[in-house]
Amino acid sequence: MIDIEERNKRFTWINILLHQYDPEPSHAKQVAKLALQFFDELKSLHKLDSTAHDLLYASALLHDIGWCNGETKHHKNSMKLILSQKLPGWSDDEKALIANIARYHRKTMPKMSHKRFARLALHQQALVSQLASLLRLADGLDRSHESVVDSVRCVIHRNKITVWAQTKGDASTEQYGFEKKKAMFEQYFSTPIQLLLT
Repeated sequence: MIDIEERNKRFTWINILLHQYDPEPSHAKQVAKLALQFFDELKSLHKLDSTAHDLLYASALLHDIGWCNGETKHHKNSMKLILSQKLPGWSDDEKALIANIARYHRKTMPKMSHKRFARLALHQQALVSQLASLLRLADGLDRSHESVVDSVRCVIHRNKITVWAQTKGDASTEQYGFEKKKAMFEQYFSTPIQLLLT
């Protein structure tokens, strides 16, 4: 467990990278906010600790920095850029996890044919899959990049999960984004998840 001063130092560097490379940091911050809400709301399901919380936060803030190299394959570019940076306060293993989680915020789910994913230990692969699935949900809920969703609340039922999203304005784009990105979560946790807008 790291102390507050060390944690602040770690995230100072994450924020420096965010503002240096991401052309739209407000979107990344909104996605990070929602990703952490999903993490907290679903804690009884994933049972992850504060270290995983910080890895998700860092990944969410950096998930779109690959846009600085253009739209094409920006998720892969985000991973490469994270791996190429010095991240004071973060270990090499943590940096690899952050990079992989950010990489899987869109497109293909993790596969053993992906070299950087395959290099991770089995428990790290599981962690990447869990956290990337939460990141995808959050990213889907800011598809318009307009911060339409204020907050999310999750209800875990016996055979499904309901997400109540508090919105301000038209959230049809976010609803579409959520539906498009929920498959990884449903596959990993073997539980259907539905979105209700309020």
